[in-house]
Order: sequence, then C-alpha cells, then structure tokens
Amino acid sequence: PRPAEQAPKSPAFRSLLTEKKGVKYPLVSYELTPDVAIVDGEICVSMPPDVTANTGLDALAHDTEAYASSLADPYTDPLVKQSIEMIFKYLPVAYKESSSLEARQAMHDASCLAGIAFTNALLGIVHAMAHQLGGMFGIPHGCANAILMPNVVRYNSSATKKYEDLAKVLGKETAEDYALEIENLRAAVNVPASVKEYGIAESDWNAKLDEITKNAMADPCVGANPRTPTEEDIRKIFDCCYSGMKVDF
Repeated sequence: PRPAEQAPKSPAFRSLLTEKKGVKYPLVSYELTPDVAIVDGEICVSMPPDVTANTGLDALAHDTEAYASSLADPYTDPLVKQSIEMIFKYLPVAYKESSSLEARQAMHDASCLAGIAFTNALLGIVHAMAHQLGGMFGIPHGCANAILMPNVVRYNSSATKKYEDLAKVLGKETAEDYALEIENLRAAVNVPASVKEYGIAESDWNAKLDEITKNAMADPCVGANPRTPTEEDIRKIFDCCYSGMKVDF
C-alpha cells in the first residue's frame, strides 16, 4: 500500500487528475479492492515530515467523514473511533520522529482502519471539495482535507450529533470541540490553516470559485454527506476556508 494516507485494505476508491482541465475525478469500484494487503509501517520511515502530516490528516478525514456519513453503521463506527484515537496520539510523533517504528506502524494501522470504514460508509463534502482544491490549485490532498475538515464539521453539526461522539474519544464534548481538536492537530504538524495561507492568490481564487463550486456539487462524495448542501453552501464554505474564517451557518 501507499504511505499512511490511503487505506491499505480499501482501495475501492481512486482518483484521476486531468491537469489541462484542473479537475480530479473520483473512481469507485470494489473491483479495485486487493485480495491481500501488506500493512508494514517500516515502509513509511523514509517519508518526509510534510508527506507524513498530509497523509495522516487525510486518514483523519476518512475517519471523520465515514463516521458522519448517512451510510455509517455499527460495523464501521468502532473502526473510526479506534483509528481517530491512534491518529491523534501518533501522528505528531511520526511527524517529529520519523524513525519511530511504533508511530509509523500505528499510523499505518490507523489509516487501514479508516479505509475499511470509508470503503463501506463512503465519504462526504470534505472530499468532494478537496478534490477541487487539488485539481485546480495543486494543493496536496491531505492538506486540502485538513483545511476544509473543521468547517465542514461545523456545517454538518446542525444535521448530526455524531461529531459529539468523536469529541468524546478525545476527552471533549461538542462538535465545535472536535473541530478545534482537528485545528490543533493540523497546527501541530505545520499544515496551513487556509487556502490563502497555502499561497493561492485571491485573484486566482475568485476567478475559479464558480467552477470549483459547481464541480464539487457534481462530485459523488456529496451523496453520503449528512447534510444536503446547496451550491451556495459550498461556495460559502470554500470562501471561509480560503480566508480562514469559521463557518457559522
């Protein structure tokens, strides 16, 4: 399997990038799922810190979306909780101590658990929107997910109480607490907090906002999101994530 971003046992999902159009197309087929996966954290020891951070946060996005998905069930939820506990404990260690086999193996296992969960429960608008940030602006997938995830938690929290469960895994109580914990982890591994901080010029952003909004709405990951978004909702979330503002609707 690839390093701890992509769930080793669950590649029923792939994406294709067309650089000319600036569009990333997700592909979903259980024919892509392997018969055997070798989940060996030693493979990841040579990963640089930024790749460690981005891939680990991608695994967290898999967890967060699978748990809140409209297709989540009693089989996927326990996998998510175990994975999240491991990511918050071990990602900062893997980021700072690249040779820690304990942390590397834990992150590989956590990403595998997340992958089994999201292969069955699917994803949501974090990924639908992150595909656009990657396709149009070249933002690494895990980084894009990490920028979007806290605000999508806030947006979705009016439609589901499940983020409160994830907060409790971390010793907290509310959906906002969970969003803040994601932001704290993101900062701990030096991932940008906004699209602007990543380095995308405001003029370039404004020129492409309509296009990425429409493309996000057409992404199949939207279907399992716990709150049905409008095009205006997606636009507002994008704009908040560009500037680093909190979603409040």
